[in-house]
Amino acid sequence: MSDRASAPASSLQRFALEKPILTGLVLLAIAFFLKWIDTFVLRLDERLGEIILCKTLGFVMVIVFVRAAGRSLRDIGLHARRLGPSLLIGVVIMVIALVAGYGVEIAVQLPKQPVIHFEAIDPKAGVTGGWLFVLWMIFSIFVNSFMEEGLFRGVMGRLFRIKLSFWRANVLQAFLFAIWHLPWVLKWLQTGQIEAHGGLFFATLSQFLPMLLIGFAWGYYYLKTGSLWVPWVAHVLSNTTFNLLHVTTTDGLDSGMPIRGSVCFTVALLSMFLVKVLAERFQMPEVKPWGQWGIEEEA
Repeated sequence: MSDRASAPASSLQRFALEKPILTGLVLLAIAFFLKWIDTFVLRLDERLGEIILCKTLGFVMVIVFVRAAGRSLRDIGLHARRLGPSLLIGVVIMVIALVAGYGVEIAVQLPKQPVIHFEAIDPKAGVTGGWLFVLWMIFSIFVNSFMEEGLFRGVMGRLFRIKLSFWRANVLQAFLFAIWHLPWVLKWLQTGQIEAHGGLFFATLSQFLPMLLIGFAWGYYYLKTGSLWVPWVAHVLSNTTFNLLHVTTTDGLDSGMPIRGSVCFTVALLSMFLVKVLAERFQMPEVKPWGQWGIEEEA
């Protein structure tokens, strides 16, 4: 066992072990504050096409919390153990889901003359750009995926397992992940774009439900394999593809996005069965509660 495992627990570590759900909520509140400043005060999404400050500081917050709690990034799943299989699982599952999503969307909209085209478009802010914006967007997606996977799956997923069962812990982190995306509805309301997203109710539902489902799937990937690289690479591929690969029909740009997203997320959910099989095949242990070291004991 690592020397850190036998070292005296810090006050933060003791608090996290005693009140894991409250700890997760406090971290989420801090992240929300950063997101509010980024989106509604600095409005970097309008200027840069990305709320990069929130994403960067959010991941820094994750790192600081993990270190202050006497842990390392290995303990939230960012380790080299079975790295190859982890990346392979995430890539294969997400590629299958994306091919299915785009395929069904195009098939359903054949009478509307669908055309696939490559363009960098931030779907939430509506900002577009050339190749420099493409690179900027990909970089931002990498950072964002580290931040969101690190916070919701890596930290919350493992913390919640202290008090909750496997499935309840996963449902809770997925629910909070969905809540995390709702400020965009307020942004659209503030900027007068709400009607373009189908009205207040539909905009809220279209933000909450998909994020709840995909958060649940990605949470399962992590909790079942013990590797954060699985949902991280799936997250990167999903966001990158949706932001760069678009379908135009006679109804306009990405009018079939609800079809694409529904199919993609459904396949991602069904893929949990495949993840279970592959995790057992590659002998990838489930995530243990935060109080159990796991990684160090097996390394």
